[in-house]
Amino acid sequence: MKPVNNSDLNRAYRKFMMYLITLLGFAIIIVYFFFATSGRELELLNARVKKTDQLIALRTDINNSFELILLRMQQLSQYAKMNSQELNNQTVLLNDIQESNQHIRERLQSNPYPLKSFELYKKLSNDIETIASIKDSLFTTRFQIESLRSQLESCSRVNKSAINQLNHHYPH
Repeated sequence: MKPVNNSDLNRAYRKFMMYLITLLGFAIIIVYFFFATSGRELELLNARVKKTDQLIALRTDINNSFELILLRMQQLSQYAKMNSQELNNQTVLLNDIQESNQHIRERLQSNPYPLKSFELYKKLSNDIETIASIKDSLFTTRFQIESLRSQLESCSRVNKSAINQLNHHYPH
């Protein structure tokens, strides 16, 4: 057997300790970077969740406005008579439709995330604006027709009463 050389043994222990310390240091650095990376990834995920929540809130707000517009359009289609009360109600409903549509347009313009689905919202908003202006024109035309009809009926009654009075005063 070979005698143990203390200096070789000490050198081997020191070398082993250096390798162990280097390995432990490297492992600590790896663990540090792992946690630092996971922290950064968590920040990125939180930012993405926040963005998604904002998009959901925006879509919910726009969808609620469209639901209100649909409800007002259905209420508008229920009016059959032309009197001042119904005309006022129709005006209020049309104003609600236009205000809701304007709210949708403002929300779409303030949207920081340009997505294709928001283009559909914009097209639908443009269509609603067109429909509202057509309905307003139709109501105005209908009111004018009803007004002219009532004036014509009034004129006809006055004319008939004048004919009756003339026939009583000047018989044939």
